[in-house]
Amino acid sequence: MPVILAINGAVENYRPNFGSSGGKSPRKRRAQGGHDADDEQTQSVDPILLAARQAYQQAPQTPQPKTSATLAQDIMSAPAATLSPEALLTDAWALMSKKGFRHIPIVSGPGHLVGIVSDRDLLRFPGELDGRTAAPRKVGQIMKTEVLTATPTTDIAEIARVMLDERISALPILDGTHHPVGIVTVSDILRVLVNRAHLEIWT
Repeated sequence: MPVILAINGAVENYRPNFGSSGGKSPRKRRAQGGHDADDEQTQSVDPILLAARQAYQQAPQTPQPKTSATLAQDIMSAPAATLSPEALLTDAWALMSKKGFRHIPIVSGPGHLVGIVSDRDLLRFPGELDGRTAAPRKVGQIMKTEVLTATPTTDIAEIARVMLDERISALPILDGTHHPVGIVTVSDILRVLVNRAHLEIWT
């Protein structure tokens, strides 16, 4: 199954830019307020993601026979912890702090994915997180509404390539009704490489 781009709850097929292997630049995402956030995100890419990107670029490019498949459903963190767009930034921060998450999918009333919030998004508003703001923001005001997602049967090799090309570190996993059922992070993929290194997952 392919990786899917969700924009404000509507889904469409993801068209890869091949930033790490085909010469095109990764897709530019817009920061809150409509400004391009490519430079900011490039500077704040997780060191683990950079190391994985370098290892991927140095890997042999000749396709190898695939001996076994590992799917998103095999490694994703589930169930997915989600919040409503009406939740406060303090609610998101408390959930991340309690569970050790770095990303939270944001869902509408019917449970459809409408955005995602990361710890870096929240840390842009330190005054909000310690209760110093008189009119606290809601996560719907700062969330990213363009979200790359995958299905439970998406091969993790495809997920890894998308993460490298788009410089992201997490993909929500959606079921057939576009409800988040889990999330796959860079750490999940690296854990598979360490614990199940005999699998051919990079073909």
